[in-house]
Amino acid sequence: MIILAIVCGLLLNSSKQNPIPLDQQTSTPHSKKYSGEKYVARYSYKRVDDQKAVLMTSNILHATSLEEESSAQFRGALITLFGQPQRTSKDLEEAYGYIIKATNSTGQSWILTAYEGPGGPAIGGDTEKDSITEVAQDLLNLIEATKPANFEAEGYYEDTGSTIRYGCKNQVCYYRESTTEQHATWE
Repeated sequence: MIILAIVCGLLLNSSKQNPIPLDQQTSTPHSKKYSGEKYVARYSYKRVDDQKAVLMTSNILHATSLEEESSAQFRGALITLFGQPQRTSKDLEEAYGYIIKATNSTGQSWILTAYEGPGGPAIGGDTEKDSITEVAQDLLNLIEATKPANFEAEGYYEDTGSTIRYGCKNQVCYYRESTTEQHATWE
């Protein structure tokens, strides 16, 4: 199911630049726990609340390994870095989203999105902007090195009838899936 979701995410990408396939990304989570490695980001990042800023963004890279717990680690780390998501949904194909501004030492900036969509957790941005893939990879590296906040979320995949409960507690992340029709009553 996860592989199908990733393939669907790749097929749905309408950008001219394809996202970086998982096996070609320079960093992926190594365990159910955050990496704990020190990472010095090359850009500064801050959350922005301008919804218009995301109009020209699309998927740049998928943000997790094939371990389902890495979805929880990604979301928990985003909570640590940027607080609660700007938007949330029980539908895990649009579970949450952040708008993030990256700035380098010379003042050049990029708008990125960090979200969970049909292909799972991902980072997006304006693929027409120079260096956007490098900036997105730097953000991913920072997320993977960040201690995840404690949280729990529940949602569903309507196409499979699966209900997912996932989260992190004391830096250990989990992902539990069950098949149920309960999600139909959430709407």
